[in-house]
Amino acid sequence: MIPAPPPAPAASPLAAATDPLQRLRDATSALHARLDTGLPVAREGAGPADYLRHLALLRGWVGALEESGARGPRLAAERDALEAELAGCQQRLGLQAPRIALAATPDPVFQADGAEWGLAYVLEGSRLGGQVLHKRLAPAMAPLSLDYLRGAGSATGARWKHFVAELQTALQGAARQDAASAAARRAFELLLRCHEALQTAWPERACAARG
Repeated sequence: MIPAPPPAPAASPLAAATDPLQRLRDATSALHARLDTGLPVAREGAGPADYLRHLALLRGWVGALEESGARGPRLAAERDALEAELAGCQQRLGLQAPRIALAATPDPVFQADGAEWGLAYVLEGSRLGGQVLHKRLAPAMAPLSLDYLRGAGSATGARWKHFVAELQTALQGAARQDAASAAARRAFELLLRCHEALQTAWPERACAARG
């Protein structure tokens, strides 16, 4: 699950149309809604096996993004954090996480000027939302510590504010904002495709080893 970042104060229609953060929210809100109701950790009573499936889903998504040509330090950090968390969870639970093989090809949408900020918006929003998930899921997830969801802990809010300030400075001009919005949408679309692949290949909750 990637909960949406907190809403901004209401702005005039003109201001909202030129505000980079609001444009990214508007561009991805419908995709957010589709994801938030169907991912492994969204169901009532989600437990450790569901968390492992969730991590596997995100790992497959990061791989698909990289195959599509998305790059940047945030994406590399996301990959490393997921790999570390997956390894620890598999060891503690004695389960093998499913692997998602999603065919992806280089996508020019990730090469456009400003696109990196659309991807960064999705990744940073995910980290912020992870704090919400951590509070909700931690009691039911023993023996897992949910380090991935904890992220930067109490510093996560400050990290988000710093990112938003950078975003507002970097995304000046309609063309760069359009490129960022397109990249953010494509990132969510890839995550939805990964989720569909997971549901098709592993419809049950059990995290059985595959191939």
